Amino acid sequence: MEHSRNNFKIYRVTVDVSNYQWIMPNIPEDDLLEFVIFDCNKKDESWIKTNWYVYNLKEKKGNFFEINGGALAFDQQVYDSELFTLLEMAGEILPVNVGGERLYALNVLECINCLDQENSKFDYYDDGTKGRILKYAFHRRLTESSIFKIPETSRGEILTYSGVKDAEDEFYSLYKQLKFTGLKFEELYSK
Repeated sequence: MEHSRNNFKIYRVTVDVSNYQWIMPNIPEDDLLEFVIFDCNKKDESWIKTNWYVYNLKEKKGNFFEINGGALAFDQQVYDSELFTLLEMAGEILPVNVGGERLYALNVLECINCLDQENSKFDYYDDGTKGRILKYAFHRRLTESSIFKIPETSRGEILTYSGVKDAEDEFYSLYKQLKFTGLKFEELYSK
């Protein structure tokens, strides 16, 4: 693994829900919250085979779809591309049926203790406990997978890095190179 190729960066990966579609499972509302939690635990046994629907049909259809902040859904074009290997390295791929179309959900299982607590800045609750992260700092403890989560935000945040490996081995660079649509990358840290 090459570690000093260029500027090391970590990004938050989200679906651009202002411009692209997101999908919802067709299940009772009472079961919804538990069903769409993706917190670095396997779901293959508990994953219900259910039909899904597009929540915001008037938005553009991208290659990636929102499920919730903790998972990414993607289409057959992504599945058939070289990007799929990087997605598969990050966790388990779960089938999603949307109106007869096969999509896939990435449940990220790579959860790395790499947040630099000392140099990150946090919002604090009245009782003194740490709240959300206001400014991120990271140790360079990375996995082979360029898609990962950290324990502090594993329920809602997917991260990726760049500047570590060759471009074709990094999710951020390969996504851009293949011109897929639907995602946003917010830079959280640069070193």
